Amino acid sequence: MKIPVTTDITVRDKSAWIRWLPNALPAAGYLTLDNSSGTAVDITKVTSPDYQRITIYQSVADSEHPKMIKLDKVTVTPRGFAFVPGEHHLMLEKPTRLITPGDNARVVFFLGDGKVFKVRIPVRTSPELY
Repeated sequence: MKIPVTTDITVRDKSAWIRWLPNALPAAGYLTLDNSSGTAVDITKVTSPDYQRITIYQSVADSEHPKMIKLDKVTVTPRGFAFVPGEHHLMLEKPTRLITPGDNARVVFFLGDGKVFKVRIPVRTSPELY
């Protein structure tokens, strides 16, 4: 069965990037999503043929130490949603191929309404390297 692809969720221009780390260490993914549907939709799962596991995390600071909380979903409202350093990010673990700066990782977002959207996210050492 073919899964329907949505065109309502899009990536804001030049917002997507994956912070590359050497030695196949877990990478962090950032991007800003726009939602033109007028209705909030949940991202319930994220996968990639380029990584064995992708998890959504939220960074929070308590009185002593910052920590990351694993999330089962995030909601993309009609105003959008941003995965940005210090707030939310994608944790991309165990690459299935050699990934280096300059590559693009293929990422698939599964939505609560049964649709998916697919993106290619550039891999770089810093967000300024476009």
